[in-house]
Amino acid sequence: MCWFEVGGFFGSLAAGWASDKIFSGKRNPVNVIFSLLVVLSISALWLSPGVAVLRDSFLMFVIGFLIFGPQMLIGMAAAELSHKKAAATATGFAGCFAYLGAAAAGGPLGAITNSWGWGGFFVILGICGLVASLLLLPLWSVKVNPKEA
Repeated sequence: MCWFEVGGFFGSLAAGWASDKIFSGKRNPVNVIFSLLVVLSISALWLSPGVAVLRDSFLMFVIGFLIFGPQMLIGMAAAELSHKKAAATATGFAGCFAYLGAAAAGGPLGAITNSWGWGGFFVILGICGLVASLLLLPLWSVKVNPKEA
C-alpha cells in the first residue's frame, strides 16, 4: 500500500506540470484524463490473475498516481476559479465535500463488498470513475475566472 502514496506524490507533480505545460493552465483536461485512466487501472487490478507482489505494487502506484493528481487539481481549480478574496473559502468548501465523501464512502462500499463481493466493489469504483469523468468533461476548456478574464 505504500506504493499508492508514492504514486500519489508523483501523480500530483505530474498533474500540475501537465496542466501548466501541456494544457496551458487548464486543470480539467488532466482531471478527465486521469479519471478515465484510473478506471482502466482499477480494472487491471481487478482482472489481474492471482497474487503477484511486483505487479500489484506497480498497479497500486499507478492508481495512486492517477487519484492524487485530480485530487490536488480540483482544489487548485476551486481557488483559481473563485474571486481572489474567496480563494481560501472555495478551496475549503471543495475540501469539505471531499472529506465528507471520503468519510461516508466506507460504510456503503463495505456493504457493497459484503453483498456483491469484490466484483461489485470494483464495478462500483469503475462507475464512480466514469461519473467523475462525465461531470468534469463540461469544464474541459475552463482556464480562468470568467469575471476576471
